[in-house]
Amino acid sequence: MLAVLNASAQTPPRAQAVVAGGAVVIDGALTEPDWASAPVTTGFLQYTPTEGGAPPGRTEVRILQDDAALYVGVRVTGTGYPIRARVSARERINADDQIGVYLDTFHDGRSGYIFYLNPLGIQQDIRHNSGDWNVNWDTAFRSAGQVIHDGYELEIALPWRSLKFPRTADDQTWGLIVTRKVPHLGTKYAWPDISLNKPLLFSEAGDLVGVRPPPVGSGLELIPTLTASQLWAVDEQTDQPPDLSSLDLDPWWRALRPSLDLRLGITPDLGLAATANPDFSQVESDLADVRLNARFAFQFTERRPFFLDGIDLYRDTAETLYSRSIAEPVYGVKLSGREGPLSVGVLHVLDQSPLPSVHEDGAPGFSEDEVADRWASNTLTRLKLDAFGEGWIGLTVADKRILASPTRGGSAGIHGGASADLGIPFADRWLARASTSASHTQGAESLWGSEVGASVIRSSGLGTGGGIEGLWRSGGYRQELGFLNQSGLTSVEAFIDHTFATPGPISTFTPSGYASVWQEDDGDHFYTLGLSQALLVEGIHRLVLEGGAGQRRQSAAEVPGYWLATSWDGQLGSLLELSPWLSTSRSMDFGTLGPANTHDAGITVILRSAGVRLDTEISGSRHVPDGLDPELAHLLRTTLTWQWSRTLGARLLVQESRRLQAEGSSQELLLSPLLTWLDVPGTAAYLGWTERVDLVAGGTVERIAFAKISVLLRP
Repeated sequence: MLAVLNASAQTPPRAQAVVAGGAVVIDGALTEPDWASAPVTTGFLQYTPTEGGAPPGRTEVRILQDDAALYVGVRVTGTGYPIRARVSARERINADDQIGVYLDTFHDGRSGYIFYLNPLGIQQDIRHNSGDWNVNWDTAFRSAGQVIHDGYELEIALPWRSLKFPRTADDQTWGLIVTRKVPHLGTKYAWPDISLNKPLLFSEAGDLVGVRPPPVGSGLELIPTLTASQLWAVDEQTDQPPDLSSLDLDPWWRALRPSLDLRLGITPDLGLAATANPDFSQVESDLADVRLNARFAFQFTERRPFFLDGIDLYRDTAETLYSRSIAEPVYGVKLSGREGPLSVGVLHVLDQSPLPSVHEDGAPGFSEDEVADRWASNTLTRLKLDAFGEGWIGLTVADKRILASPTRGGSAGIHGGASADLGIPFADRWLARASTSASHTQGAESLWGSEVGASVIRSSGLGTGGGIEGLWRSGGYRQELGFLNQSGLTSVEAFIDHTFATPGPISTFTPSGYASVWQEDDGDHFYTLGLSQALLVEGIHRLVLEGGAGQRRQSAAEVPGYWLATSWDGQLGSLLELSPWLSTSRSMDFGTLGPANTHDAGITVILRSAGVRLDTEISGSRHVPDGLDPELAHLLRTTLTWQWSRTLGARLLVQESRRLQAEGSSQELLLSPLLTWLDVPGTAAYLGWTERVDLVAGGTVERIAFAKISVLLRP
């Protein structure tokens, strides 16, 4: 049952989970006798876009448990509006009515699990840790829902084996927040009453008492995978196009790639994970980099399951780990979890295709030639101790080594780094953070470096937000497991905003200001000052106007500049979302070191209807250095998803990108259809094909066809 008790301002609202007397069938109907006899919690209050006020209709929540899982039952009635609930791919429910279940299993106010569900039970899951959101985290749980005549019902089963929690045989108290989203109003409501954008979200959770998980670990979990694939690609030595009529199947088993993922729950809150010969061919292709006048390398988003699982335990203030620097693992091993107030994350991966350093000055031992055809050992250890109330003290140690491989002997670079950081929350929405780091990089020469950073920030929300952040980094500092592209600088950045809540169609308006100073050791610098105004209209339309001025000095050349930009995000009914944007600027061209004008525009369009969703992104850029011909680039990326049922769906990705620059032009077309069957994360099957076409040369440069099946086993 879930019972809310009277409490003082200092005591959080309390809820109780009790043992179910019979089996709970997850069918989306709260018909079991245990649901009927369980007391109900209501009392939801709005927290976004403004605070205060009850949701439409009545929201009832009940909680049960047994030896296998924690169960949450939700009934919403008397809504008075059409419910938005569509069959869609997992995670694609942000435009639907939603229920969110937030669980702080360690009851420390720092971290927890978040489960969102639409009224049909389509799932989205997230890990939250000290203000960091890991939206790509996935776990196995069951849910079902149904739309009824005046609302909807949901049943959720969260297996104990999918959660980490303290190791104790006693009844436990967890933190609990339950939210409800009404998308056509742009509003969210919560029990208990919470604040908007508090940095440590779970610090406002209610108490869920009487939780009785089993006093053992999650046990053994295996995910065997078999991939059958065929690659056609341009010959790197002869530059000949691929022979698309040939099949390299002699012997036949050459096309098969077995792999294995393993997870072992050593204790309820500490686990071991490993992967051998992993294949990530079903992961969606990266967005093409069509930037003009880019000074630094492009940073890609991590999408691979092995690295996303528990990634919040490896993040630190200094951003020591950028997992996409590990390109093609031979194997990987992780130890992660908690023991009392101490969080532990240990990662070791052997990479057979290491990437060169992304630093603008390079790193000894990590150049493109030095890493080519060699392997890399990547190791990171992160320890984090609860401190300062809901704050922390952390220590990170990183090691990367370029090793000999079966095709190339000898080793190259060795990189080591260490970082200490802390976070101190205070006075409601304030958070102070600081870090200090040191590195040693060894190749043909030796580099030593260090970094010190600190910030004090009041998170943006209703009322005033703002903060200041400072950083100093020596010229020899490197992060070869991270994404560090520049050293030898001092920077100070500050911002301030204030969000006003207003009656009428304008829900909030937020004026803000921003200033930054970047001073490099060689005398180069970049100064900026900007202002913006954001309007939220009827809770669902956000209009932003911004502009600013600055000056950049590079290699004794100085260029003053400015920028102006506007963007809009909004819904047009339940079927259409639009996000157009436009900007113009005058800044330095890094090729000529003279001034240049740049104009950028783009739009994102999302169309939804029943189980069909079309996502389209179009962007274009025109960069004109003074006295030279313009450089042009554009990107068209569209994804059509058709979800026939909760488990079976198809996706077609089409991406066309083009650059027209003085040094030449390029134009590429990417086609990627994919058929997916997904029961729970880990138990899935994929059938796909990816083709890259060089539209300038007029032919296919790469084609991959694959079939993949994996099974989640919990013996």
